[in-house]
Formats: sequence, structure tokens, C-alpha cells
Amino acid sequence: MNASPDEKLKAASQRYADGCTCSQAVFCAYAEDMGIEPQTAYRMMEGFGGGIGGLQEVCGALAAASAIISFYSCDGMPSCAQKRKANFARIQKAAELFKREYGALTCREVLHGESPQPFQCGMKVKDAVLIINQVLNEMPDNT
Repeated sequence: MNASPDEKLKAASQRYADGCTCSQAVFCAYAEDMGIEPQTAYRMMEGFGGGIGGLQEVCGALAAASAIISFYSCDGMPSCAQKRKANFARIQKAAELFKREYGALTCREVLHGESPQPFQCGMKVKDAVLIINQVLNEMPDNT
């Protein structure tokens, strides 16, 4: 990764403050390092905000974190079960850390039954970035 963890945190927070969804803010902080044009990243991730299209299912910030962790964990070869197992373990670790912080994985539960509102999930965005950085830093270099 090119940008430092602090730069990722600042970028995600700024994007969220600028009106991005939780999923866009998190994912777009990493997009350029992943070789994804910012506009493409925004377009891809918009539908994950509000717990997948506002349905309040899996938190959008966590969904974005899963996509980022997968990008760095997967080698792009669909037949490698061992790599998939390691990737899933990293995603599960991220989910565990998120759940430990917020008590749930779904937007509905995290927001205690309230509908998502603009700018209410700034801490979830920040925590998703911190979780990504923690999980990626724990990755061995060869997987």
C-alpha cells in the first residue's frame, strides 16, 4: 500500500464528511492503491451504503472492508482453496473486531433499529479503516 494508515484514515473520514456513503468512504480511501479509478470506486460502492442499498443488512463500512481485505488477500485465481480459506479467515477476523466494537454486523442492529442518516456513521468508517489496517498488518507477506 502506498498511503500510510493515518492517510487512509484521514481520507476515509474526509470522504464521509463530504457526503459519501460509509462504504464509499472506506473503499475509496484504498482505491488508488488498488489501481481503481476514484470515480469507478464511488460507483461500485454506492449500493453498499446503508447496509446494502439502505436495507440495513451488513454494514456498508464492513462490506467495504471485506472487499479491501479480499483484494489484498486473494491472488485472483479462483481454484486456490487454501488462499480462499485464509482470505475468509481475515474477513471473519475483521467482522469479529467490528462486532466486538458495535455489538452487531448489520446496519439495523448497529443503529439500534433507526434508519441510516447522513453523517451518523463517522466512527464506523474510522473503525473500519483501523480494522482493515490491523488485519492487513497481521498478514504474512507470502499470502
